[in-house]
Amino acid sequence: MIEDLLEQISNNSSVESCGIFDLNGLLIVSSGNKDHLDKISNSMHRILDENSKQFHSLDVEPINCITLIGEKGITLFWPLKESSALVLKIDGEGNLGMIRKQISELIPRIESLI
Repeated sequence: MIEDLLEQISNNSSVESCGIFDLNGLLIVSSGNKDHLDKISNSMHRILDENSKQFHSLDVEPINCITLIGEKGITLFWPLKESSALVLKIDGEGNLGMIRKQISELIPRIESLI
């Protein structure tokens, strides 16, 4: 069932890869390039761990989504319940607002399956 939701996300031509990681950073399920997903997940977990005090002081808790925009693409990271996370790599030409809206609507369903 969770594979169906990831497939639904991957149907967007801008999404290069997506996956769900557990608390230990292990890939539970994915669609697309697993190497990119591993690198993204490790980086994002490290960003959250190293900067949690700063995020708290900025009054941005809880973090719903982290978005990194680069020259070659966009990375999206959603912390989920049970300390898991949804990670996406999209191309730089993708419609970021549309993708974030689609994912926001799917998050409750994804969390119910974790």
